[in-house]
Amino acid sequence: MNLLAHLHLSDGCDPDTLTANVMADYLGRYDPVDQLDPLAAERLQPGIDLHRQIDSYTDQHPVVAEARDLVSEKRRRLAGIIVDIAFDYYLSRHWQRYSDEELSTTISRGYATMAMVAATCMSSRTQSLVSKMRATDWLSCYGTEAGQKLTYERVSRRSEAITGLIGAEQEFLPADRDSLWEDCFLRFYPDLVSAIATWKQANL
Repeated sequence: MNLLAHLHLSDGCDPDTLTANVMADYLGRYDPVDQLDPLAAERLQPGIDLHRQIDSYTDQHPVVAEARDLVSEKRRRLAGIIVDIAFDYYLSRHWQRYSDEELSTTISRGYATMAMVAATCMSSRTQSLVSKMRATDWLSCYGTEAGQKLTYERVSRRSEAITGLIGAEQEFLPADRDSLWEDCFLRFYPDLVSAIATWKQANL
């Protein structure tokens, strides 16, 4: 799952856990846990564990496999990334099904929490990333067609190997594709919410 889903699934978590859950992939590049101060690593580890649990459950779910099969052959090797980002689009569209709080409120609070935690235990590079994320409002962008286009373009810049992500929004935004993807999301996401709620009760 992508950043907005990780934020949503951090509901009820403390600030450190929320931040590490949302930022875990970036921590791996900028602030590896084994290079952090031991106290910082201890603070962030539960959120990293939560992030991994979410990703593991998602990767093994049969409906997610169905969604990956919807990706065209030319982008099939990038299907995992495409599905993760696309599902944030559908989460934005159906937010009120899964939260009693307005999406804009959750996002604003999430940015503030991540900035606060990053300032106390993360590198300047990660702090700058959180600031950029907030300034350009990545989390809200996932819910618009233009934002999806920008997101795939931004992610594609990380490596020449994934430049095929440019234009990937066309895998699901056209009207004849949208309902198929939306159906996959709506069948999958309640399972994920339930599974992660159970995991948090046992582990956090």
